[in-house]
Amino acid sequence: MSATAYIDTLTNTAAFDPSVQNAAAALAPSKETLQAAIDAALAMDETAAALSGEQAEVLKKGFEYATQVVKMLTKEPAPEEKLDLYKYFKRANNETPAQPSMFNFEAKYKYNAWKEISHISEQKALVLYIKQVDALINKYGTRS
Repeated sequence: MSATAYIDTLTNTAAFDPSVQNAAAALAPSKETLQAAIDAALAMDETAAALSGEQAEVLKKGFEYATQVVKMLTKEPAPEEKLDLYKYFKRANNETPAQPSMFNFEAKYKYNAWKEISHISEQKALVLYIKQVDALINKYGTRS
């Protein structure tokens, strides 16, 4: 998977908020390493945390950038797309949401979405979040 749209935003940040620009500036020199880390993480087993060193560090920075650039989409993602972002974000940060009451339907949907992927590694969740952001950039574009 080539995260082309996501990677391209690293060099086209003029219209972005300063926080997004700063995150992009920190990551831009490592574009090739980031792409290699994304490819390696996608190729690994769901439960493995195989990346280490520079690739692991760059992937984490790439995730942090993705959490910023997703705010720059031209349109708000659909509820299902937000749910995908939520579950990967929670897993990537090794967060376990509280089990909701049976009458709190929104929280129940979120919890069940997270539970579906709770077995995957944090690194796999990082890269799946980035992949989802790339798909959203392709679908909606970013503010320019």
